[in-house]
Amino acid sequence: STALMTALEGRVGEPRPKYIHSNIKGLWNKPTVLNNVETWANVPLIINKGADWFNTFGTEGSKGTKIFSLVGKITNTGLVEVPMGITLKDIIYKIGGGIPGGKKFKAVQTGGPSGGCIPEELLDLEVDFDELTKAGSMMGSGGMIVMDEDTCMVDVARYFIHFLTDESCGKCLPCREGLRQMDKILTNITEGKGKEGDIELLEELSETAIEASLCALGKSAPNPFLSTLRYFRDEYEAHIREKRCPALSCKELISYHIDPDKCRACMICLKKC
Repeated sequence: STALMTALEGRVGEPRPKYIHSNIKGLWNKPTVLNNVETWANVPLIINKGADWFNTFGTEGSKGTKIFSLVGKITNTGLVEVPMGITLKDIIYKIGGGIPGGKKFKAVQTGGPSGGCIPEELLDLEVDFDELTKAGSMMGSGGMIVMDEDTCMVDVARYFIHFLTDESCGKCLPCREGLRQMDKILTNITEGKGKEGDIELLEELSETAIEASLCALGKSAPNPFLSTLRYFRDEYEAHIREKRCPALSCKELISYHIDPDKCRACMICLKKC
């Protein structure tokens, strides 16, 4: 939030030290209350209908409803508003209509680019702030990306770490350089250049970013890697040790063979290569 305030003031959008509290010294050094649009949208409803009405929705620690952007390998995409405490399974299958094309569900990422990926065995997880955090993800911006069996979880981590590397303001070293190194290592792994020790180095870089970054972006940025390692470690090991992508997604790790008895020289297969 402090980075947004400095941007509104016409300066470079960089965060301030945590000891400077916005409610005392915020925008133009005045006391400032800054929340997201969804929070403010709930205020008139609570004023008009009362706090007791609002508290009828949700769980003990997470009251009200939440709007998610449901996208990815899902039949019904769009914005959905659900009560806190609903399960991931209900959102994906009852509201989203399940996975199209007869494919198998693999994971769902919640919270936006710095959210974590939650596997099939946790589909009965209740969606609230505490439970998502325990699972290695977050509520975040309300993103919900569904992935099927054809998704490579190592490449998912690489994609989001690469995005977050570009989004870093560059002020603090753990975020700026740490994410850049993580992006490089994950790219190498997906290209068949991974080596023993890469996982441990990624974990070390993640820990440093979480502990030493100035703002929430740097502290949460390792989530895509840490969650995919937590639930899909076998995919990392296959990429590094066997030079194999179990999801057949990373092109550099796939070998194509032409059957001369069936080949008609149509050249269509080149699109896959």
